[in-house]
Amino acid sequence: MAWLSRNVNLSGEMELSPWRGLALVAWESVSDASVHAVVEMEAGPMLRYIGRVGKKAGLRVTPAHFTGKAIADTFRRLPDLNCLLRRGRLYRRRDVDIFFPVALDRDGENLSGTVIRNVDEKPLDTIAGELAEAAGRLRKDGGGKFGAIRSHVLRRALMRFSGFFLYTLNLWSPALGIPRDAFGSAAVTDVSTFGSDYVFPPLLPVARLPLVVGVVGLVERYDAKGRRTDWLRLCFVFDHRVIDGVYAGRICQHLKAVWAEPEKHLDAGNAAGRQA
Repeated sequence: MAWLSRNVNLSGEMELSPWRGLALVAWESVSDASVHAVVEMEAGPMLRYIGRVGKKAGLRVTPAHFTGKAIADTFRRLPDLNCLLRRGRLYRRRDVDIFFPVALDRDGENLSGTVIRNVDEKPLDTIAGELAEAAGRLRKDGGGKFGAIRSHVLRRALMRFSGFFLYTLNLWSPALGIPRDAFGSAAVTDVSTFGSDYVFPPLLPVARLPLVVGVVGLVERYDAKGRRTDWLRLCFVFDHRVIDGVYAGRICQHLKAVWAEPEKHLDAGNAAGRQA
């Protein structure tokens, strides 16, 4: 294994509109530029879809798996979102990878996480299977490389240096103790066990992610005739330097289309990704 190599597979600097260029310098940090939003999706088609996929594959497929796949499909269709902010410029990523936090114990007090690569090209059952296998490995070895970082005496300084080295310089070394491109294009986390109506997961500065989505859980709704429907509540946190209002609207439009017709969008996206 080489001791120094490229961290993220990038395709080059992006050309930006004047407004997006201004946004890059308007805020200095991701905490300053964080925007929060809530979207609720009618969950019936999604629940039927993940039920069929899980039964056929013999796997537990969850709304979080579905959301990760839907976000990846959105990034595939809107490639200007799939980018990395470095040196005050945006660089497009070649791959669409999604980060999923992993609870290492039943109480969720010990957390780690893993990236599933090329989620836009994989069917939902493959994503669920890979995540289950990765979670099993992480629980077996106590959190993998992230566990070593948590216990390091200089962990704060190490994390700050790692962000500069991994993303500003776009270099990676196994000596850092962090997996290559450890956080991918975006993050999706299941926060349904928190017991809160709204949970906004923070954007981790070292990760340089433009978007993190909290899957809060199902919400009951009743129409005028007393008929019940289930809705999935999603809490979004995005970096306004990367995702402005125009792109936020496009994300919502596409996600609503995916939730309405999962087979049409996700199954077609698998085939399109493999052919690209």
